[in-house]
Amino acid sequence: MVDQWLEVEAHNFNDLCFTIMLQLVILPKMGQPGDLALAHSSEQKLHKVLDVYDKRLSQSTYLAGDTFTLADLSHLPGIDHLIDDAKMGHLITERSNVNAWWQKISSRPAWKKLKDLVH
Repeated sequence: MVDQWLEVEAHNFNDLCFTIMLQLVILPKMGQPGDLALAHSSEQKLHKVLDVYDKRLSQSTYLAGDTFTLADLSHLPGIDHLIDDAKMGHLITERSNVNAWWQKISSRPAWKKLKDLVH
């Protein structure tokens, strides 16, 4: 299950997060216009991906079962960037199971410590 969710993250989640970040955050910081249509298209696709996550998380506490694994850990940076940098926290908060999962994984002491180090 861990490998399966890592594949989902790599092929269905990360690419969309990166595209959104590039178009809405990175390019504008570099003084270049982002492609808002591409960002919107990626957001719509991410809605569908997160709906799948929400369904999965209605059946288990974490993506690969009832214990925290690399499958969950690997999502921390992408979701954090979506919330803090792209200001798209609604993608997480409007899905109760995804939001509960995010609250659990993002409140882990190691993640909090890393966040404190980089800020």
